[in-house]
Amino acid sequence: MSMNRTELFEFQKKTFDNLLELTRKKNADYSGKGDDAFKNFNLVQQFGCVTTEQGFFTRMIDKISRISSFIENGELMVKDESVTDTLLDLANYSVLFAAYLEGKRRDLENENLSGPTL
Repeated sequence: MSMNRTELFEFQKKTFDNLLELTRKKNADYSGKGDDAFKNFNLVQQFGCVTTEQGFFTRMIDKISRISSFIENGELMVKDESVTDTLLDLANYSVLFAAYLEGKRRDLENENLSGPTL
């Protein structure tokens, strides 16, 4: 056994803490000023390319494709992003997508609570 349960949980906590910090930094770079945490994802819909959801999915598929290439070839040609980096990016995209969907769910819930506008 290469990792026991305690080591796994310690690894996860350290990884989640690092992902949160990375998300803060990347969100500042990609979303800029203002309150829209998903500005860069929403732009693809505003430009008429795809829906915001499809934008998230596309980024996730990019990472899955890269992981698949690593599994097939045993190495990656671009060396400035490791397989671990790619896996962590995929995890972050998954959490971001889940947060985006939660925000949409809340918006719909609030619309339904406020009732029709006259």
